[in-house]
Amino acid sequence: MDEAQTVPVRGRRVDTTAVDPSAVDHRYYDFRSQLRVVDTGDWLASFEQITRDWLEEKGYGVEGELPAVRKEDAFDLRLDGISLGEASAIRLTLAERGDQGEWRTEVLALADPDAGSWISITVRNSEGRFANRPRVVPRLLERIEVLDGRSELVDDTWAVQIQHLQEFLHVLGDRGRRAPVFVTAAPPGADLEKVRRWMSERSQELAGLAHSYVLDANANAALMQGLGPFMGVRPGTIRSFAPRPVAHDPSDALRHRVIGAARLKDSTLGSTQALVGRIARFEAATIVEPLVLREARRAFDRKAVDDRYRRSPARLDSTLRPGQERPPVWTPIPQGPSSLVRPERPLPVTPTSSPAGGPSPEVVEVPTPAPVIESPPPSPRTPAHRAPTPGSPATPSPEPDPHPGEIAPVPDGVRESVDTLLAFFGTDSVDDVITEVRMMRALLDEAAEDTQRLLVQRDKHADVALELELTVDDLERELSNEINRRRTAEQNARTLTIYREPTAEPDAQPVHPLDLEQPEQFSDIPEALDSLERFVVFTGKRSVIEELDEYDLNHLGAKRCWEGITALFDYARARADGVHDGNLHTYLMSTPEGYAGFPTSQYAPVESETTMGRRDLAAQRRLPVPAEVDPGGYVTMWAHLKLKQIGRISPRLHFHDDVAGTGKIYVGYIGRHLGISGS
Repeated sequence: MDEAQTVPVRGRRVDTTAVDPSAVDHRYYDFRSQLRVVDTGDWLASFEQITRDWLEEKGYGVEGELPAVRKEDAFDLRLDGISLGEASAIRLTLAERGDQGEWRTEVLALADPDAGSWISITVRNSEGRFANRPRVVPRLLERIEVLDGRSELVDDTWAVQIQHLQEFLHVLGDRGRRAPVFVTAAPPGADLEKVRRWMSERSQELAGLAHSYVLDANANAALMQGLGPFMGVRPGTIRSFAPRPVAHDPSDALRHRVIGAARLKDSTLGSTQALVGRIARFEAATIVEPLVLREARRAFDRKAVDDRYRRSPARLDSTLRPGQERPPVWTPIPQGPSSLVRPERPLPVTPTSSPAGGPSPEVVEVPTPAPVIESPPPSPRTPAHRAPTPGSPATPSPEPDPHPGEIAPVPDGVRESVDTLLAFFGTDSVDDVITEVRMMRALLDEAAEDTQRLLVQRDKHADVALELELTVDDLERELSNEINRRRTAEQNARTLTIYREPTAEPDAQPVHPLDLEQPEQFSDIPEALDSLERFVVFTGKRSVIEELDEYDLNHLGAKRCWEGITALFDYARARADGVHDGNLHTYLMSTPEGYAGFPTSQYAPVESETTMGRRDLAAQRRLPVPAEVDPGGYVTMWAHLKLKQIGRISPRLHFHDDVAGTGKIYVGYIGRHLGISGS
């Protein structure tokens, strides 16, 4: 990279783990915390001082009254305040640029005696990097009294025994709680303190975002009895309880994420900490922001537009909400010569001559008034043109200026600036410059009005999008429950079939997917596949499939994947039983009664010709198999099942059909869509 383009990293720990921006769900990587303030003192003044001290430590110090603004090569910041009726708010916006992209931080504090007081902190990276918690957060927690519901957010893990279970249930069921509660359970007879330390090590990224608890075996049994088996916490797993869990509701259980024991066992401590932290960030991001915070942010956005364009008082007042203070506006000079300004450089000029007693040139409003330069004393040949002083006799009107538009005499040193101004506008007349400035002012006002209208439209679209997201979540949970009901019906039908037609000894029957507990998420599928090796063998990487859990929020993708595996299993079983003698496509087209099927539209035996013609893309699909299938240990698996679209990713299951040889299906890959031609 060119040295001139390199900007030093400031204010962030070095992080080189950027991910593909096209697939980034910022809810997992952004830091976003909302803290309810219960402090009864002048906490806004403390907030402002803490924020200024933090900026000073980062080398971004600002002084003076609000708004305080700094713009440098490596950062931009704005610390501003606003009044909204009885409420007051302060907001810091900070953009830091470096070789890790741009870090954008917003710290917003709102003191509202009616709707409640809040502090909101958000950090986001333009390249999708994991945002560390800013150091200002613990300082705010230390000096300002905040609560999550009725509980504090502490940087520690609590151990809960049966005698303290009621206190834990109060936290779990607190209707004012907004932060998730991460819980693990100790197995019977385990050292509770040892399990607490295990959980504490994995909860390092939860500070300020979530609660952390460990339940002993008796407390966990009582919890499962009170909330139902769907809400249980198995030993060795970690579950995050979202706010307001509904007892004995399998649909609501989908909201409360689970990190399986197998994944925790296979992961390093660092990767587990990051995983727990990402889930905490996601849970924090999905909680609906209080309306008062959204309105305060929007008021700051409107004020920033007004401050940028410096609109006139008459037009500005029409856009203000009741109780909103008007920001500083353009201040006209009531009398005397006008001051014109060139962008980024004020240049003083004097007006053209006008008849004494007649109308003086119209005053031009400017962003930053330049020093007024008085005209030199009139020469005998050029009389002064000024309005009569009250009480003094009026002077006769002079002859009209034979050269209108000429610049009046100016002191030495100013002529160069005047000439530069005229050259900038491409004219030799100050009247033309004044006309041009008026046109520019009109365009600025029009741009400001358009921007304000766009802000209103943006806010309306954001509210509609939020409602749609909530509706989609509800519909996906209903669909997931419907899949569960259908699976239960299939299990019952299979059980009846086995009892009605006992063609073989029970021990001789292979384990069927319907006989197993359905995996709750993608990370549970590899372990479940270990029981199906009679017909289906998984040869892929567990870590790749586990990554899908962060996108499959309602587990619909995992359930679709398990349906595909069930169909592959029954296809191989039907071939072994002599019920079907065709290939997978003909099996899916006419699935025998009593065997599981899968939509043929979601099955692809090959890739496109352009994709199969590229060696690099073929190499991605060259996946492991046992030596009895191929001596080299790898085959190219073009055939795949299309799983449910999850956000911006389209998971795929790639497999090799060796039913004609070993009698099995080999699943070599379950993960995000592999590369294709044109990608």
